[in-house]
Amino acid sequence: MNRGRVLLCPVLFAVVFVLAGCAKKTAEPAVTYKDELHVAVMQEAPSLDLPKNSTLIARQMGAGTIWEKLVTLNGNSEVVPELAERFEMSDDASVFTFYLRKGVKFHDGQIMDADDVVSSMNRWIQGFSVAREIAGKSRFEKIDDHTVRIAFDHPAVTFPDVVAGAAQPASITTVEANANEDEKGFVKDYIGTGPFRFVEWKLGQYILLEKFAGYVPYGDPDKPIDGWAGYKAPQIQKLYIDYVPDNATRLAGLETGQYDVNYNVTSDDYDRTVSLEDVETLTYQAGTLAYVFNKKQGVAANLYFRQAVNAAANTEDILKATYGEYQQEPGSCYMDDTQPYWKSLAGSENYNIHDAAKAKELLAKAGYKGETFRVLVATLNNMDRGALVFEQQLEDIGINTELIVVDWATLTQYRTDPARYDLYVTSFASVPVPSLKLYFGPAYPGWSEDATLQKYFAGFNGAVSREQARERWDTLQGYSWEYLPLINVGHYGATHAWNKKVENLETYNGLYFWRVSVRQ
Repeated sequence: MNRGRVLLCPVLFAVVFVLAGCAKKTAEPAVTYKDELHVAVMQEAPSLDLPKNSTLIARQMGAGTIWEKLVTLNGNSEVVPELAERFEMSDDASVFTFYLRKGVKFHDGQIMDADDVVSSMNRWIQGFSVAREIAGKSRFEKIDDHTVRIAFDHPAVTFPDVVAGAAQPASITTVEANANEDEKGFVKDYIGTGPFRFVEWKLGQYILLEKFAGYVPYGDPDKPIDGWAGYKAPQIQKLYIDYVPDNATRLAGLETGQYDVNYNVTSDDYDRTVSLEDVETLTYQAGTLAYVFNKKQGVAANLYFRQAVNAAANTEDILKATYGEYQQEPGSCYMDDTQPYWKSLAGSENYNIHDAAKAKELLAKAGYKGETFRVLVATLNNMDRGALVFEQQLEDIGINTELIVVDWATLTQYRTDPARYDLYVTSFASVPVPSLKLYFGPAYPGWSEDATLQKYFAGFNGAVSREQARERWDTLQGYSWEYLPLINVGHYGATHAWNKKVENLETYNGLYFWRVSVRQ
């Protein structure tokens, strides 16, 4: 019996060894990854020239991906270096000096230097109204090949925040690219420093970006991306941004695997999307729904009329009609949850009043005699649905209201003509500082030319410390709820969805693909 045991054990060992080897091979198949990522989006940008283009989808697809800036934002919305290795602010917050990283390559092979940065930053100032208001006559100047500076004749403590988080990003390109513009003033050559380079744009179909082999990363490769900052190392070769305006088609494509990411999940598709087993979703407070008054001419140029409209509005019903149950949140603050430092309750007593009697009293003060109140709205993101609810609320207090429903491209064209409308419906994405709210600018459609508003706005921009800026922001927002450049209806949520085979997505105020990989 002992002898049998001795003979049997080696046999059993051999069998177990073979079976274990087979089990290991079958249980752990090699993981393979795709070379491509397909991102379905509902809008097509007019251009990828970000310094002259405030279109959200252009920024979401191009910022940090094709283009980079001197400074950017980390996950706490703090300003941190990107193409600058560091920057300095003078004691009086009027002079800003940026020291550039060395050896950074553009997509055409050139090495970035101060001439490129000065050219890009001054073009940005000229093309972006907020930066132009802050800068006045000041412009960037070259100190040496790796140092640039801008000196204001006033304090501008939030200027780095504006550079880091503007809706029209301060993207850096070459001197030559800045000089080569089309008839609309957009650059023709998309030459950035980011981890992907522009390859092709088939209008109405897709934009193709390709991993830039010469990309010079910054940050720590062993640490995750922090907000928009950090070590970018794409694992895919090609990034397709597929233009898919139909909501059902984007959702179906995500289910079948035709698209790896549905960048725009609407309220209609929310329930279906979150129920999908193989799909991840993310919803976050992404901006504000805004009903912007035309204050240049027409019935809404009258302050009492604007206050009457605001008193009649039930903003909660408008938000639900526009964004559904889960993609909105009421709130009077012009800033969003992503910027807690600037959260303010100033003026909240004038938010969501929903008081018909008060609205009628204000109409009487306005001397309203039944003039047509024209509301310009696009079909984008169900904004027209919310406008229908708004129309009924106004009709209920006796305001003769006409909806002008158009596509988004037409709305952006019409809103520049004050003769066409009295209020238009839009949304504004989250920004790091209040000075980036475009509607405070007197030249922005809506025309907030009120002297008191502009005094408070200039005071905010001229603060010498963040603490002083915070105090002045309360004053500016409080007055805004009286003057009403717009009705800040509330906050909207953005929902993104992606196949679970997609790994390492960055999710700070959007989705970013700087380290992404896709399993087969």
